[in-house]
Amino acid sequence: MFRIARQNPSASLLVRAQEDPRAYAAFYDAYSDRILAFLARRVFDPEVAVDLMSETFAKVLERRMQFRGESAAEEQGWLFAIARTELSHYWRSGRVERAALERFAVNVPELDGDEFERIEALAGLNSLDGPLLDAVAALPPDQRRAIELRIVEDLAYEEMAAVLAVSEQVARARVSRALRALARMLRDGVTAKDAAA
Repeated sequence: MFRIARQNPSASLLVRAQEDPRAYAAFYDAYSDRILAFLARRVFDPEVAVDLMSETFAKVLERRMQFRGESAAEEQGWLFAIARTELSHYWRSGRVERAALERFAVNVPELDGDEFERIEALAGLNSLDGPLLDAVAALPPDQRRAIELRIVEDLAYEEMAAVLAVSEQVARARVSRALRALARMLRDGVTAKDAAA
């Protein structure tokens, strides 16, 4: 009777992907939500977080043969180091580099309302407290109102657009701009008093 060998849970999925590129899908599935949440908590913008996550995984795919670890903990550390590097590049340049995405012909899908909500929930972007409330108070009125409707009142973008008497695209843009501004203020430690000065 044959026994099916079970995979060691501490074994690296990335090591398997070095020999079999199809195994990369299991690696992606294991870590994509965690990387997405990690990035969304730092940029406060679901679309930018998805772009950064896509670039991170494209870089990992491209560099998988350079990985020298053997355990899941080592692959996780390596993956998050690449994600932090991509985030650092984003903060310095203000945009997501798409070189690896283009080399692999990866298309980053447009996010729909449900996906925006899933990422916001995954990253815990739905709660406002402490320094974040001060940063919200420092936003321009149109962006502050958009954040209040989207996050505090938990309205869908379609409902927000109706309340604001603007298109859904404009409502999304206001939320996106506000989230980027909040991320900058929180990263730089700017208070409402500083922003008003």
